[in-house]
Amino acid sequence: MLPTGFSADRDKCTGCGLCVKVCPGGILSLDGDKKVQIADFTAYGWNGCWQCEHCLAVCPVGAVSIFGHVPGDSAPPVPSDAAAPVLDALIANRRSCRRYQDRNVPPDIIRDMLSRLANAPNGGNKQQVEFMLIDDKEQMAYFRRLAYQEMERLVGQDIYPVGFDRASYADMKRWETTVRPDMLFCGAPHLLIPHAPLGSGEPVLDTLIAGTYFELLCASRGLGAVMMTFPLGALDNMPHIRVLLGIPENHYIGMLIGFGYPEIRYARGTQRTMDEGRIHRPRFQEGT
Repeated sequence: MLPTGFSADRDKCTGCGLCVKVCPGGILSLDGDKKVQIADFTAYGWNGCWQCEHCLAVCPVGAVSIFGHVPGDSAPPVPSDAAAPVLDALIANRRSCRRYQDRNVPPDIIRDMLSRLANAPNGGNKQQVEFMLIDDKEQMAYFRRLAYQEMERLVGQDIYPVGFDRASYADMKRWETTVRPDMLFCGAPHLLIPHAPLGSGEPVLDTLIAGTYFELLCASRGLGAVMMTFPLGALDNMPHIRVLLGIPENHYIGMLIGFGYPEIRYARGTQRTMDEGRIHRPRFQEGT
């Protein structure tokens, strides 16, 4: 049996069976005394422990501990009447940030945000997403120069980022004088690239979800962020620069996320609404 450190306080356990019902691996059960027990297993994941900690989280009396984590250290649930308006406001106020202050985000803030991504949904709770992080503005400036020089060298040979041609590239360059001073990385002092191995789990969904969660974490801390796909098309032509980033060739990248302190503060959230035409409700009938 692989280690989990699973334990249940038999004096506290009431035999309610909630942990048994939520265990995705089906390895928990109640013994003859109606106390929870864990079965032997040979692999994490399917038919084993998913390392999800649902058992710890669901127990109403805090009887279950696992992986060295005890119930008393868990964050309590947030009441919906308190959580909903905060999340609604975060979503309405988040936006792509393309101008940043020239300063670093403190390392402890970045470290804390990344640690919380362990809670982002991912296929089978495999936790396969890795993160390329540039957390120093001087390092980012150096990387930006390398990428820019190579992009311009390739353009001189009529080699454009994927999806661009000479005219569209010229349009993008003109935007540098207005909206986007740095067309590749939006002037961001920091860069995060979620990536995951292809051929196992759900690398596409997992990386996109991790990036989305990270953007909301940035918004909640007063940081600006921008999800970028244009640099992916540029970096596709620069395999040696991808090597410098340390991202394996067989890893999926869905986006690059620039982040930092925004140069421009917005006074309010947007008021965009959902067009009903974008919502499609199927209707089912018996026998069809």
